[in-house]
Amino acid sequence: MQNVANLTKTQLDALREVGNIGSGNAASALAQFLNRKIDMAVPNATILDFKAIPELVGGPDKVVMGVFLRVMGEISGRFLLLIPEKTAIKLLRTLIPGCQLENPFKMNELESSCMREVGNILAGAFLNALSILTQTPMLNSLPSMTFDMAGAILDTVIADMTAVSDKVLMIETSFIESEEDLRIHIFMLPSPVSLERLLQKIGVA
Repeated sequence: MQNVANLTKTQLDALREVGNIGSGNAASALAQFLNRKIDMAVPNATILDFKAIPELVGGPDKVVMGVFLRVMGEISGRFLLLIPEKTAIKLLRTLIPGCQLENPFKMNELESSCMREVGNILAGAFLNALSILTQTPMLNSLPSMTFDMAGAILDTVIADMTAVSDKVLMIETSFIESEEDLRIHIFMLPSPVSLERLLQKIGVA
């Protein structure tokens, strides 16, 4: 089984390109959904401790929206979106005419459903690109959504993965909408077995 701590620079570069393709597809889907131009930050593939992920969005106490789902099939793992509070509000006001939401903790069912759909569209687009690239069918669960501190969300979403390894391969990028500076952090977290399979599929095992 491939150990994430021992990935070579060539393997990380190849995984970064996987992230680039998947994130580019997701950015295009989001742009169509919002009917706006979306720019994408250069994806990064890196190895880090699970506990370090919240620092990427401002620390474990930073309140964010988490949209997460399971990836199933020959390549499996977790797919996670972390959306800062201000971005979540801006997205909802863009998608729902007349929305005046100021506190995401008080979202109604329509607003919650809308944010789950954003996660579903982004994850579906990312995984579809990855499935075509690797010629491997992938399925995703229905998205779950929560609004909490980043540290608490991570504890809920991927705590069971730490039983296998205390480190994770992260393919991460963020989307930026020029007018509103919308930032969405997108993570693909493959399981260790799936990481080995993914490396084989892209020719850098």
